[in-house]
Amino acid sequence: MPICLRWRHDRHSGSCWRPIRTHIGEFGVKYLLRSAPVGRQRGCMTSGWSVIVLLSLLSPTLCRGERQSQTCAATESFQRVDSLLKVKQYGKARALLGRLQACHNLSQIEAFNIGWLYGRAHDFRSALRVFRSVHADVPDHLTHEYAIALSEFELGDYESTAKVLSALRSKGLCAAKCSDLLGVAYSKLGLYQDAYPVLAENFQKNPTDSFAYLNLVTFFADTGNFAKAIEIASQAVAAFPQNTEPLMMRGSVNMYQGRLESAHNDFAAAVRLSPRDPDTHFFVALSDYNQDKFADAASELRLAIGSGIVDSDLHYLLAECAIRLDPTKPLDALPELNRAIEIDAKSVSARTLRGKLLLQGGHPREAAADLRLAHEIAPKSRSAIYNLARAYSALGKEEEAKSLFAQLSAKTPDVLSELSERRLKTALNQ
Repeated sequence: MPICLRWRHDRHSGSCWRPIRTHIGEFGVKYLLRSAPVGRQRGCMTSGWSVIVLLSLLSPTLCRGERQSQTCAATESFQRVDSLLKVKQYGKARALLGRLQACHNLSQIEAFNIGWLYGRAHDFRSALRVFRSVHADVPDHLTHEYAIALSEFELGDYESTAKVLSALRSKGLCAAKCSDLLGVAYSKLGLYQDAYPVLAENFQKNPTDSFAYLNLVTFFADTGNFAKAIEIASQAVAAFPQNTEPLMMRGSVNMYQGRLESAHNDFAAAVRLSPRDPDTHFFVALSDYNQDKFADAASELRLAIGSGIVDSDLHYLLAECAIRLDPTKPLDALPELNRAIEIDAKSVSARTLRGKLLLQGGHPREAAADLRLAHEIAPKSRSAIYNLARAYSALGKEEEAKSLFAQLSAKTPDVLSELSERRLKTALNQ
């Protein structure tokens, strides 16, 4: 089944909007080559805009309000917004940007910077409006057009993104980052015959750019050519031995292909490179779990949790291991699920499994509460639908149960399989 390409965001900041200065070469935008990995969504599954380095563009002047005594220090405000974004305080950042935007006499570059910060704050419509309101050559034509294309991409308007970027490319203005986004936009539109030449050319022209490799890995995975995906991923592993991402992607492709031992080796190597990254630990444990090595998986998860890593999916997977290690005591897994939900109240996997266990333990009302929420968060989750239908049936709500059962095929859905599929796709930027 084809995997949907996503353009690469910065892996650690979860951001597509990377530092920018005055031209596209420093824009730093990358494809997101993951899809929903075996478990959780990573980085660019959701769009983020990473740390912006625009302060060097700003003049020290103040913008003045309607009264001369009212001033707003643009530089200080930008610094404050940047600090809020670093700790993911997006609402507060957007509020401050709104006040800053109301200042009179903002320079064009200051206005552009506001648009970029809106993007980092995940308000892409506001970002696009700002970019379209400033002169087409601010800060320069290429960066301006790229910012518009990036905003359109984030809003799911891939056709407009491709139109803007292909026009730049036809003029010889589309640098590496621009080509990356164009290739991904083509892929999102299903135009693989257009995407490949762009990605391949970028790969040839930028042999020292790890993202050029990884975007091709995603492309080949997306089109079902897993042998080629592993070949390019292996080249990336050799070329960038200190980079975790090629290992994670090769491991994910190996897992898709059922080569679990090879996948485990890649994920274990990624743990050694990035011991504080929860994703590396999750995938090592998952590869053990999928080989029925439940004690090894549980040990890996406890080690990661004991080291101070806080991650909902680690606790969820540990609960799955506990059930497999002693199927006679399924409710012993509840403390781990409680902790998973404490960390992430919207964890569909943890809510669904806890609801399932509560239902088995004779608590259908409490189970239904978890399962209803899981279904609301992920209405297409077959495991949430199935278990919620069972809970409704136990509560005597036969019509509601019948309606939900009708949405399912004969195969009984599995919570962990759904989580694994999502996380694998994320690891592949799909």
